[in-house]
Amino acid sequence: MKLQHDTEINIDAVRDWSVTDEGWLQIDIPVRRAGILSYDTGKGDAFSAKEYLSEDELFNADSMKTLIGKPVAMTPHPKGGKVTAKNYRALNVGTVIDAFRRGDDLVARSLVQDENAIKLILNDKSLRGASAGYQCDSKPKVTGTSKWGDYDTLQKGAKYNHLIICRNPRNSNARFNLDEIMTKEVNVDELQEQVTTLTKSRDDLQKQVGNLNGELLAANKKIVNLDSQNSDSYARGVKDGEARQQLNEHAKALGINVDSLDIKLVKLAVIKKATPDVNTDSWDDAQIDVGLQMAMAVKPAKEFKQNPRRPATNNDSADGQNGDGHDDYQKRVFGGANAN
Repeated sequence: MKLQHDTEINIDAVRDWSVTDEGWLQIDIPVRRAGILSYDTGKGDAFSAKEYLSEDELFNADSMKTLIGKPVAMTPHPKGGKVTAKNYRALNVGTVIDAFRRGDDLVARSLVQDENAIKLILNDKSLRGASAGYQCDSKPKVTGTSKWGDYDTLQKGAKYNHLIICRNPRNSNARFNLDEIMTKEVNVDELQEQVTTLTKSRDDLQKQVGNLNGELLAANKKIVNLDSQNSDSYARGVKDGEARQQLNEHAKALGINVDSLDIKLVKLAVIKKATPDVNTDSWDDAQIDVGLQMAMAVKPAKEFKQNPRRPATNNDSADGQNGDGHDDYQKRVFGGANAN
């Protein structure tokens, strides 16, 4: 059983204690606190439960009164859980003489009267814990939530039977101090629980680190892919730009005005120039690209320019009269009947 609480306890604080005129040891021992009491069969308990002890139940006046006058023992809780007339002489070393509230604690003012028990407590600093033996009127199965956590059982009407002084109390608050400074005792259950918690935290952190490494690798891969895609996009952009420039130049050579046309219309215009009879109305982009490749393979014809005609030959006669100029020339060169 472990008592859970949310108030930090300074176990090194000096509790009230004194030695009476009779040589008896009087100690104010905090024995219980409100909270959730966890029982676990896996840790040796007879049953498993999370029992809620409220402050109202803990500090109930009738319940507290049952602690007064009960025996103090030095052994583990007796077999059967009770100190009775049959085992009293063998177990008893003192008496609880008062019970009261101090802050969050139920305190039992205990008077240790057995000489050997007093010497043992003073000399053995590990004997600084206490545990109250009690039974409840009822433990109804009720689920709920308190400020200490969830519970499945309520403790009602605790009646105390005895108090034992022990080395390692399962309720870590149930400790007293007879020295100015007391070294904290080792509670194996608490240490094991801490080790389990730390181990789980370590495993969770390692898992988180593994997940983060995976995310980092994925991010790096994504960056590499983006760089590759950017390079590919740049190369495609350059290639597309060059292709568009070649297309525009070819279209201009065919006399097509490309300023107001998008690239698809320019392609269709070039195809029409090369193959006027082809109907391209139902062509998709793939067909247009194939047709464009064929059209681009046809070089544009050079512009035809007609040379100016030679000046007309003057056939007028030498005397200014209409006649055959050639005959006139022969007569003058070679002579003839009509030569001048």
